[in-house]
Parts: sequence; C-alpha cells; structure tokens
Amino acid sequence: MSTAPGGMTRFMVKSKFGVDRDFEALGPDGQRAWFVDGKFGPRPAAEVQDASGTVTHRLKGRLLGIPKRITVADADGNEVATIKAKISPLKSKMVITLADGREWLLEGNLIEKDYTITSDGAVVATISQKFLTVRDAYTLDVADGVHPGLALATLWAVDAFREQR
Repeated sequence: MSTAPGGMTRFMVKSKFGVDRDFEALGPDGQRAWFVDGKFGPRPAAEVQDASGTVTHRLKGRLLGIPKRITVADADGNEVATIKAKISPLKSKMVITLADGREWLLEGNLIEKDYTITSDGAVVATISQKFLTVRDAYTLDVADGVHPGLALATLWAVDAFREQR
C-alpha cells in the first residue's frame, strides 16, 4: 500500500461481498483496523467497529431516503453527526454536520469515485477509488486528529447514497 500524504493516515478499504455493504479497513500495517457492518433492511444502517470488534459508531438512514440523510451516533447512542447528500449524475456534495456545530463538506466526482472532505478549508479526509483496479476498494486518507471511525461512517454513507441513486 502506498503512503499517505503528510499529517494523514492511509487505510485500504475493501467492500465485502454481500447485500449488506460491509467494509473492511486495513491500516498502514496491512492488518484489519476497522470494520463497517452494514445492516440489511428497508433503511440504510451500519455499525463501525474498531479492530477489537467494539462498536464506535452507529449509522441510521431515513426510510426511502427522501431527503437523503443519515445520522451517526456514538456507541452510547449520542448523535455525533448528520450526513445530508445532494447527488447529481456527475458531482456529489454532502454536508456532515457535527454535534458541536462544525461542518464538513464532501465534494467529489461520482464517476471517478474521488472525494475530498474539508472543514474550514482544511482537508479532513480523502476517499479515492481512482487508481485502484479492484472493484469497490478505496483508499481513505484521514487527517491526524480526526476519528477514523467517523471518516469510515462517511465513506459508508457515500457508498449507500450512491447505491440508492
């Protein structure tokens, strides 16, 4: 796996085959660092687990996804973020509103599957499938100080919204 830009940690995120959209995130050492357990049902839902299998975040979307919105809670059920999507055929835009009022803005190209998340002009994370040949595999670069579980929750939401198009 190539190295991340300075001040960031790179994860290789691979989709696990199945209808529930599970993701496994390998850390820089090539070992499983995170797992996103997608739940099959009428509304998008998932759990983000650390390497030991402990749930750190829970995601729940709206039934029918109109408007496209997913809430993210911590392990105790406290809402930590709301993800809202505006997806067009060529460009995607999502606003992630954190519980403390800060906002992350995700913008990217749906066709190239290349996204950047910023907060006040600073890059929080990048999601890219651009240079990978494996279907449903991404590189996720997460800025130091940003919780990788929340970045993975956002990646899962992007994928879920793309599937619902």
